[in-house]
Amino acid sequence: MRTIIKHPAFEQGRHALMRALDTRMRGQIVFVVGMSGVGKSEIRYSVMRSSAGSPETWGIGKLPVVPVRATPTDRSTFNPKEFTARLYLALLEPDISWALSRSDVESPDGPHMRMDEKLKGPLGLGLKKSLTEHQMRTYVERMAIARSVKAIFIEEAASLTYTHQSKRPVDHMVNYMCLAEEIGLTLVLFGVPKVASLWEGNAEVLRRSRFVFIDRYRHDKPDDRNNFERLATTISRSYQFSRTRLVRDTLDLAYASSAGVFGEVEAFYWRADDLRFLEGCSAICKRHLEGAVSGGATLATLHAEAALFDFLRAPADAVAIQRILQ
Repeated sequence: MRTIIKHPAFEQGRHALMRALDTRMRGQIVFVVGMSGVGKSEIRYSVMRSSAGSPETWGIGKLPVVPVRATPTDRSTFNPKEFTARLYLALLEPDISWALSRSDVESPDGPHMRMDEKLKGPLGLGLKKSLTEHQMRTYVERMAIARSVKAIFIEEAASLTYTHQSKRPVDHMVNYMCLAEEIGLTLVLFGVPKVASLWEGNAEVLRRSRFVFIDRYRHDKPDDRNNFERLATTISRSYQFSRTRLVRDTLDLAYASSAGVFGEVEAFYWRADDLRFLEGCSAICKRHLEGAVSGGATLATLHAEAALFDFLRAPADAVAIQRILQ
């Protein structure tokens, strides 16, 4: 079973999300934004369990939170009817395996994978054939109210941005914002920086939204560098190295390959260990770490996403504010 490393960025993100969920606003939206691999799925799993409490306390037929995945399915674009079908089935036949201890499940995405299979089965196919999107939405509203749902956790929310030319991403967001307000629940959307197009340019969505940024470790911040070193050291304990200080001496390689993102650091050491294995060596050497660095194009894409995340994360500077006030 995979061990979850609760490093500072993970804990800060988790606590910020728990605070954001403590609200009385009807139809509130919470955007949880972070780079791929930063730990959003693990935070989602942890917060769902904490906010819902033990199933024994829910009451018969009640369901405090509902997880659902948004996926591009219609010619690589978001299909709102299929998404509504996912919500319908999640309420009709709830999969509450997320209520189990994390140590008892292989992946936090288990319910989503089982939902994918259910949609391909007789029930899912029959549902999409017999009901319109509007009809399914009506049933979703009724079931969510009957089950006293407090929050819907939407994984891969950036999928809502993959739209046809005639529709803007924010149009989907307005639609689901209205759904949340009608039911009286909170929408929690987890996504990569691209998800920003769901709130940009719409004051109504922005006004109802709270933001939780799951931080990466930045090379230009001393505290982040220290935390990154501790994270890399912790991850590296699963491997054998040719000398004691090798991990610390090659932190620049680890950072370049990860942009300070937890999942990317893990992948970097996995690749190095694969190279070690292929050479038949007993321990990871410096050449294995050098060989584990991703290609130039891959690194450029990774660090461009990191720059976009940092831009979203940072408040407007004095120059931008002054320009607006003029």
